[in-house]
Amino acid sequence: MRPIEKQLLSLVIFICSIYTSYSQCDQTLPDIVKCNMETIDFDTDGDPDGIINLYTETGTTPADGVWMIEPRYATALNPTNGNVSLWILPAATTSVTLDEYSFTLMNATCGDTPFRTVRLILGPYSGIALPRTGDLNVNAQGCDDESFDLFTAFVLDETTPAPHQNGIWTYNGSSPNFVGFDPMNPSRIIVDIPYQEGEPIPDQEAFEFTYTVSGTSPCVPTSATTVRISMVRQVSAGSPSEIDICESEILAGVFDADIDLRDDRYLSGEDIDNGFWFSDEDPTGQIANDQDSFINLRTIYEDFVTANGNNLRFGCSEFEFSYGVRQRSGVCSDDKATISFTFYEQLRPFRQPDPAPEFCANQDRGSLNLFDLLEFTTETTTSGASVDFVYDSDSYTNWRRVSGPGTSDNNLGLMSLIDATGNLNTEYTHLGTINTLNATPGTYVFEYLVSPKINCQDSADETCNPLASPLDDFYCEHPCAVESALVTIEILAFDYPGEDTVDVNLCISDMQVDLRSLLETNGSDVVATTGVWTDSSGGAINNTFVFPDSTTSQTYTFTYTTNRNGCNDSADLTLTIHTEPNAGEDASILICSDDRTLTLFDLLGGTPDTTGEWTGPFGYSSEGDNRGIFIEGDDDLFILQPGEYVYNVPANDGCTTSDQATVMVNFVDPVAIGDDINETFCKTSGSINLFTLLERSTIRTGTFVDPEDTGALSPDGTVDFQTLESRIYTFRYVVNAEEPCGESALNINLQIIDIPVPEVPAQEFCILDAVRLDDIVVDVSNYSWYASLESETPILDNPLLLDNQTYYIAANDGGNEQCESERLAVPITILNTGERSLDGELCTLDFQDGVSPNGDNQNDTFSLFIDDVYNIPEAFPDFDLKIYNRYGSIVYEGRKDTEEFRGESNTSVRLGDDLPSGTYFYIFTPNFQNNQPIQGSFYLSR
Repeated sequence: MRPIEKQLLSLVIFICSIYTSYSQCDQTLPDIVKCNMETIDFDTDGDPDGIINLYTETGTTPADGVWMIEPRYATALNPTNGNVSLWILPAATTSVTLDEYSFTLMNATCGDTPFRTVRLILGPYSGIALPRTGDLNVNAQGCDDESFDLFTAFVLDETTPAPHQNGIWTYNGSSPNFVGFDPMNPSRIIVDIPYQEGEPIPDQEAFEFTYTVSGTSPCVPTSATTVRISMVRQVSAGSPSEIDICESEILAGVFDADIDLRDDRYLSGEDIDNGFWFSDEDPTGQIANDQDSFINLRTIYEDFVTANGNNLRFGCSEFEFSYGVRQRSGVCSDDKATISFTFYEQLRPFRQPDPAPEFCANQDRGSLNLFDLLEFTTETTTSGASVDFVYDSDSYTNWRRVSGPGTSDNNLGLMSLIDATGNLNTEYTHLGTINTLNATPGTYVFEYLVSPKINCQDSADETCNPLASPLDDFYCEHPCAVESALVTIEILAFDYPGEDTVDVNLCISDMQVDLRSLLETNGSDVVATTGVWTDSSGGAINNTFVFPDSTTSQTYTFTYTTNRNGCNDSADLTLTIHTEPNAGEDASILICSDDRTLTLFDLLGGTPDTTGEWTGPFGYSSEGDNRGIFIEGDDDLFILQPGEYVYNVPANDGCTTSDQATVMVNFVDPVAIGDDINETFCKTSGSINLFTLLERSTIRTGTFVDPEDTGALSPDGTVDFQTLESRIYTFRYVVNAEEPCGESALNINLQIIDIPVPEVPAQEFCILDAVRLDDIVVDVSNYSWYASLESETPILDNPLLLDNQTYYIAANDGGNEQCESERLAVPITILNTGERSLDGELCTLDFQDGVSPNGDNQNDTFSLFIDDVYNIPEAFPDFDLKIYNRYGSIVYEGRKDTEEFRGESNTSVRLGDDLPSGTYFYIFTPNFQNNQPIQGSFYLSR
């Protein structure tokens, strides 16, 4: 066979092989069975490693795809090379878990469908126990103070795998000291080794357990490993007591004798073997050595608590004595127990000194603090210092009412530490504040209680209710007793004098009154008849008060005073004795009808009361106002009309009769001359006769008055404007009238408008500016231009200014009157090109030296208008512009109505053509007066 034929045959075989390998997906391979994973040595270095390769085991290659497993076992598979670490798989395969370890081979050809699937059957492995040692032949040792994990008795290293976790532990024994397996962790055991005094030490016992792992064929059905565990008893220093001792017990001699700390009252259940006392931790020196267990509490109290009578306010002091036991096994720990004795300061008594205080029920003492009525103990130290035992806490005290008149809640406002709902009263204080004002008379007894915890507080926010029982809230345990004392007060009765009474009104016609009958009361008590009346000067008066004679109302203040049990009380009575009402004397008045301003009350005769009000014609009423005011022009008031007005004064307080008086009002009409006149005149008008401004109906018998003394008013009523300034002048027209009306007058207000002449100099312009009339700068805002000095019509258009013209300007007021100033002549000078102005500036036309029609808005055209430079179409409306190329041919001809040159020809020869770059020549002919043609050149750039 030729070489080329061999190559073709190999290619066909290779293609067929690929087709055969990938022609069928989802094929199941025979199971991989590994019964003894603990002996597998993948790298053949002599040490087992438990690794297999899926490609080798299944006869596949990496070209067939990538092996995968369930994510929970992913750490056991290396997908890059197909290696599987069997030691990482946690459980042996059973008949129930045959598919647990399934591997799938995935490739692109089969997509999401596995190309190959294979199961791993893993034989059971129960692990290898540690070597047994010692007299008890055990694999491991533990302490019974906590549960022990049996897997710690297994060998676990790089060449020995951990046992499978689907096994079961069983106990191979019947010791009563075996408590059982931990229900939360079945591999942990719980035992309880009893204490035995003396040898052997330590106390221990061996327990045997078997761990069994189940499998399935073709591997062995089970694998089992047995271990023996020695469990050692944890030594115990016993259960110590915390002894609380009240100072009263010490002083009573209860603890005068020595005590043995080993007594079960102080320490129970302790190991005797290897036990000792921590003498170096004893601050009292009572423990002499590590086997000394005797102390004297009375000595400790005197030497260290009260410092032999110099530390009476010690509060509380704690002393600790520790006992220890050493462990002997190495798997347990030493133990220590600490007995504590706490000495508590007892409460000293306090009391209320005799006699009990008395308080009048009607006296406002403000707040009374029951705490201030207590007397607290004071003691002297051995060194002679004085010590006070005052208990003033808001958290360890309480007040309560013991007895008193009325119901149980009649406590005069006293607050307890605990409110009625059983909650802490945040407003409580130890002061025991009460209020005796208006309290029910009688004897009140209160109790102040103090919790002994006040001397030894646990925290800043602690609250102890001395009235609480052990199951109540805010109860605080304490070895000392609650201390309390009673506080008694006496509330004394008083004779009720009534309430302060004001605004009592009586009429002088009543003659006299019973004063007690006028006093107001509280609605429940009756005014006592035992009191004494006094006037404002302190003099005694009778209860029956006789009114003194008076022509005016009089106000009196009397005081009614009572006294009982030394309790004084009083009530003030203020009364007013009124006279009969007085409306004054009748009156009449004649007034001018053009000024209806008056006050009716001022017209009454006599001395009328101010308590009345007015009524009159057309339903008029002063509505509670005694004055009866009318003001001409006030739209908020009634308009005064002729007729009878009645002043009605009601009966005074305490009286029953009223009074009235009348005022008769009559009118006289004034001369009617019309209203004020307001007129405006231009000063240039000359003068005006004021009679011409009056209404036709106005009587002409009056005279004109010049209140400002302007000197412009003549006797015949003419006002000359010549001397008047630009402002408003007031002149009066006066006509005499019949009494009581005075003269009739009106004001004539003349506004004179005087417009100053504007200041506009002679104007000079270059003809190139093409200036118009509106371009002239004027120093006023409102003005008009005229063609001549006498012209009546202002120039409304905006003409172009020409040489040797003269225009006339006049300023005006800009208003409807259109007053104007005198006219000013403004001559116009227009300079032709080549002429100089008076200030030397040359009027010249300089065209641009280049045209570049590129659309950048700079020199795009040969411009004939440039702001603030020249305006050819306006200055020379008949101009003619010709542009020639370098050969002398005309390429453009422009006039006012021709589009500006922009690099294009508009002549008949080259109409619309874009001209080439280069130098062009122009001739500009103004065709106006003496302005000569201008010629020059420019460069066309493209």
